[in-house]
Amino acid sequence: MKSFTKFSRPVLILFVAVMGFVFASNCRGHKSFEKRVEWVAGKLTSKLDLDDAQKAKLESIKAELIAKHKEVRPKHDGWITEVTAQIKNDKIDTKALDKMSAERDSHHTEMRKFFQQKLVEFHAVLKPEQRTKLAELIEKFASKHKLED
Repeated sequence: MKSFTKFSRPVLILFVAVMGFVFASNCRGHKSFEKRVEWVAGKLTSKLDLDDAQKAKLESIKAELIAKHKEVRPKHDGWITEVTAQIKNDKIDTKALDKMSAERDSHHTEMRKFFQQKLVEFHAVLKPEQRTKLAELIEKFASKHKLED
């Protein structure tokens, strides 16, 4: 975390909170990624009272998120297959696990940057009062889903 600049650390924290809101927030039992994103987009549209231009931007971001998810899902499934294959072996190949971990770290960095970019794009179209409302929604979500130590 020391390598983050003063700007990127708060953005990362906001990103994590928004993504937590987006992907884990009481999605009313929607199990597919697309349905969860659709549900959250609907909530953001209604709670933030988005205008037509903002709705169009949110739809664009939603489509990009779904496309990115479809692109990376096979990588995730492949990683699980490789890990379970290692577990089934008589001996775990730590070099293979290290390689998988490095690839996964690289993937997480790529995804963080992608989501951060989408957050910045969405933030840019919001009015100040909508940003305040979004921050309140995130704080409310965070307080409801706070992990115990």
